Amino acid sequence: MGVLSLAAIVQAVEFDGQGQAVKRLLHSSQPSTTSSYMKMALHEKTMFGTLRRIFPRLLYMFGLAPEHPKINGLFTAYERSNFYYLSVEPWYLNCIRNNPDTWHCSVVEAAWYKKQNGGEHEFLRFDISSPDKRHTCIVIAERNGGGGNANRDRCDSTGTTDTGAPIDTVSGPVTPLGATGDSTSKLSLTSSSSLWVADGLISYATLDSRASAQLEHILKKATRVCSLTFSEKARPSANELATLLYLASKLQPTYTVTSTQCYWFVDTVFTALKSLFEDAEQDIVIHRGGTWNGVPIYAKESVKEVCGKYREARAALALEVEERCRLERIRIQQRQWEREQLQAAQVRAQAAEEIAQRERGETLGSRGQGTRGRGTDYKVAQG
Repeated sequence: MGVLSLAAIVQAVEFDGQGQAVKRLLHSSQPSTTSSYMKMALHEKTMFGTLRRIFPRLLYMFGLAPEHPKINGLFTAYERSNFYYLSVEPWYLNCIRNNPDTWHCSVVEAAWYKKQNGGEHEFLRFDISSPDKRHTCIVIAERNGGGGNANRDRCDSTGTTDTGAPIDTVSGPVTPLGATGDSTSKLSLTSSSSLWVADGLISYATLDSRASAQLEHILKKATRVCSLTFSEKARPSANELATLLYLASKLQPTYTVTSTQCYWFVDTVFTALKSLFEDAEQDIVIHRGGTWNGVPIYAKESVKEVCGKYREARAALALEVEERCRLERIRIQQRQWEREQLQAAQVRAQAAEEIAQRERGETLGSRGQGTRGRGTDYKVAQG
């Protein structure tokens, strides 16, 4: 291999996202000078990543950093050590759907990941900015089999497992051991009876927080195969993304190894985002996503159906929001009318009281004049 420039090495690091490209190059035969450049680039990337995580925490400890957004389902406190996770349905319905703040959180990037340590599981990572653009959160979406547990609401990432299967895992890269059934179950590529209740899972944390460090540590075990970036003027909101994830998960409630597995979920959501947001740019067109040991795996074609349901759901939600706003305007007008009526009644009562006081004063004044007149008559009579 020829001598690589430092710029090319740094570009490879930025492109790979996890430093895997540089690590592969370091293990190949190359001149010592190139090896030194690569080691230096990898060291600088590691140092930069460490400083990037520590610096915001130091600012927060000394009260110099802005507080994290109070948006449930997306952002976590910087001092929180564990990330949250929810099944996709309660995450969408209880945290995101009716929260107006999520309409102003923008999806900056969507990344497709492949985990190959013991199995080949695929999932999506989304980087989402806060309404004021000062904070970013990480949201990971995946699909597992083995039934769901809607009561779970958080995860300590030390409970994750690398136990895998030929194609997919019952517990994914973020799911804790035992959270969705037997994580050691082996799924067979040819088994027609491999059916489970599908379990969509969402994990999230504020970027550069202690919780996100755990998520990013898990992500290092997977390979980033491609990504979508969205133009600033046409970025999907967190609310729109959550709608798509919810509908895609709900579209096929049964998890099947041969058609509606994690590959299907990731490909459906990723392709639907490209279709719905046409300005999205994909960095790598030909990649290893949707393959097992390099062999393409069949996934049911559902993009068109999901996009249709998405448009219907967004239109219905827009009408619902418009109706809520209309009712809120009516309530505000009603409260304003009631305040005006109360103020008018108070003004009338005050005016009536002032009139009564003047009348009482005039009555007392006339009585005083009468008393003084009778005293004068008496003095005249005495004289």
